[in-house]
Amino acid sequence: MEASLAQDPSPDHPIDGWFEPAVAARLTAAGLSTLADVIGLIERRRNRWYSAVPRLGPKGAQRVVDWLQLHAQALRHTLSPVALVPRRQWHSGDIPSKPAPEVDERDAVVISPLETLRVPPALDGSKGSNRAVARPQFDTDIRAISAWLDARSNSQHTRRAYRREAERLLLWALIEKGKPISSLDAGECAEYIGAFLADPQPAVRWVARHRGERCFGDWRPFAGALSDRSRETARSILSAMCEWLVGERYLMVNPFAGFARVAKPPVFESATRSLDPAQWKCVLESVERTEYSFAEHRDKLALLLAYATGLRRAELAAATTDALSAGRLPGVEGVVWRLAVDRGRGAPRSVLLPPIVVETLTENLKLRGLPNPLDCAEGTPVLAQARGGQALTPDGLGRIFKAIFSNAAAILESRARGGGRHLTRASTHWLRHTHSTHAIGHGADLREVGAGLGHADLATTAVYLKNEDAGRFLGIETLIRSASLTRKSRDSS
Repeated sequence: MEASLAQDPSPDHPIDGWFEPAVAARLTAAGLSTLADVIGLIERRRNRWYSAVPRLGPKGAQRVVDWLQLHAQALRHTLSPVALVPRRQWHSGDIPSKPAPEVDERDAVVISPLETLRVPPALDGSKGSNRAVARPQFDTDIRAISAWLDARSNSQHTRRAYRREAERLLLWALIEKGKPISSLDAGECAEYIGAFLADPQPAVRWVARHRGERCFGDWRPFAGALSDRSRETARSILSAMCEWLVGERYLMVNPFAGFARVAKPPVFESATRSLDPAQWKCVLESVERTEYSFAEHRDKLALLLAYATGLRRAELAAATTDALSAGRLPGVEGVVWRLAVDRGRGAPRSVLLPPIVVETLTENLKLRGLPNPLDCAEGTPVLAQARGGQALTPDGLGRIFKAIFSNAAAILESRARGGGRHLTRASTHWLRHTHSTHAIGHGADLREVGAGLGHADLATTAVYLKNEDAGRFLGIETLIRSASLTRKSRDSS
């Protein structure tokens, strides 16, 4: 029928002239009336744009996208690659380059990420009132911030956090105060921490209307007002940055020095943010099945891996089979497996995998049609999505663990009223705390546990595996095995 039409589609054409009635009705219910409206929604919301359209699923959305791509020439618009795939699948060539505005001394600074920010020479910090007299290694605020990030952020996670705080302060100083960071005084810094961060105004200028990528023009540095704890984090990071700049003879004094804490650091009590052995057994029982779907088996593997290693969720998501190795450990019979961790925070290290974790991983790889762990292709994720086999994201892992804790809480609640209340508050990081408290409870050396967790104040991890590791290794294996046996005995009875 399309081939016989005399007229090509146009952006201003109504939706119901081109889509089947059911799809047109759903698009209209979402407030879309023309083909241009549909294109605009896809470009704004990107690959999950259909979530804004009632009763339109991914398959129906894909048919709409296919049709728009087929008629891209007539519609005078080709959907951008970043609008069609998830953020983690973007390639550098897909990301649209945001043109950097040309500025001179009379122009206003445009809110932009640090990497594309253009600052007039009068505000670049080269002549800041707080500049040190000595000749520095870097002559502008942006170069000074970049040097600090390179020297003090030893991981991508830390670098993002540091860049965020420095970027916000720089933009605020330039736009709200009309001066560089190297001209701010203590009073202005107190205003920034105490008033502005608590309520970034005007919101239309500083606060994003929705989550946006740094490469897009609607990016803003804030998602909303900061809590006291977040403002304290900002104060601590910015004070450390300025102290470093003083040491590098870029600034004369630290304008954040002497500030009182915005909020007292929370007192960590492991008992309130970890699971006791009985709770852990219930959590493990909740993922046991007689027969598993792939997702159920993957979730069990994720739980065992997190508990046995104490890895952070970003480290769990980044784990691949080529990071595995097998060898011997004094005091332990049989082969011992290790997982190298070098893409998270802190120095590279390795963690031990008990046999039950390796067994579960091998089973999971078979469900995916893959060989044994050491024979898999390079980059094969340990924890994969049910569709496509791609690695899980840290956020995806968080949702999996939340669901597991919720199911376990329901089991405990059914046994005793109020018994599941503690588990309803559990998060991914609780497994990290649970790993360490259980390992220490089984006699593991505190220093060795800290090395496995990747704590920055410990020595290099290359030689940390000693005989004490056998206690930690066997203790964790015992707790996993005992929980599994408890479940099997219940099922048989």
